[in-house]
Amino acid sequence: MSSRSDTLHCVVRSPRDGEALTQALSMLRSGDVLLLMQDGVWAAFADDVQVPEGVEACVLMGDVLRRGLDPARIRGFKPVDEAGFVALAARTSRQVCWA
Repeated sequence: MSSRSDTLHCVVRSPRDGEALTQALSMLRSGDVLLLMQDGVWAAFADDVQVPEGVEACVLMGDVLRRGLDPARIRGFKPVDEAGFVALAARTSRQVCWA
């Protein structure tokens, strides 16, 4: 069995700015990775984001800090740095950007 995840889904828009997060969540499958970045990091602070079971949920810490947000308030997402982002991209078979 391969250790590669299937798809890295990168969400770059705030949940208040369009349907990018909703669309990404509807397409996630077990083994996928969801990465919140740019304005998408706002979703990591919401109480109502439900990530499907078997999906690794991550948030890009640099983008959290650039927006002046408190990392201690992240809800259910694993913080990753830029090296972690590269590692996620390397272990997935494809990437999708939701903007």
